[in-house]
Amino acid sequence: MNELSIIIPCLFSTDMLPQFIDKLAVYLMSNPSDTDLIVVANENAISTHSIIEYVRGKYPWLRFEMIQRVGKARSYGALCRFGIAYSTSRYFVLVSPYGEDDMSTIPQMLNKIRKGAQVVQATRYSSTDDARQVPLKFHIYQYIYRSLVRLLLGLGISDSTYGFKMVDRVFIQALGLTQNGYGICPEITLKALLAGAKVEYISSTFKTSPMHKDFKLYKEGIGYLWLLIRGFAHRIGILWF
Repeated sequence: MNELSIIIPCLFSTDMLPQFIDKLAVYLMSNPSDTDLIVVANENAISTHSIIEYVRGKYPWLRFEMIQRVGKARSYGALCRFGIAYSTSRYFVLVSPYGEDDMSTIPQMLNKIRKGAQVVQATRYSSTDDARQVPLKFHIYQYIYRSLVRLLLGLGISDSTYGFKMVDRVFIQALGLTQNGYGICPEITLKALLAGAKVEYISSTFKTSPMHKDFKLYKEGIGYLWLLIRGFAHRIGILWF
């Protein structure tokens, strides 16, 4: 069993993967650990064979797998769940290949999770300087969602909706993940907290990404609200979240 899987969901083009993996390889060489990379793409992703040949030719030491989800284009959560199910590592970290995640914080995440955290969540709001980089509409979304989480679930969270997080794989799979959209991001954090898990936070700088353009509140909001309803029902003992 590896210690860590870096799971990379590709919703859009895979053209940036060689440069992204170049950066990731530099990080891995300077921060050696028992790590593998799992790239998860939709079936219609192009250039997958050339990417595999590129990585295995340039980085023969890198444990690398590129898997594709069969069928119509899948959303973010579906790709994440597929990668998590494929992994056999003790921990996994979700990393976007589109440049918004600060990979230099992965060692801090790994240090916290080794000390007993089940989830280490990157947050864009703990630092005033980082928070200033977040567009106003995301500030509003987060404020409303954090308020609802506090009201319905009794939990104070810093940033549950950011996908950049490290997780104890066996623990979260035992709880079960159901969301196919971006709702998988708060699902992981909220389920962990409601199960009494130790959740740690680390500060992370906000960067723009194509994923932010793909986010549509009218589509994703239903999943986000459903999580709050299920979480509230769990809290008052009606059903298991």
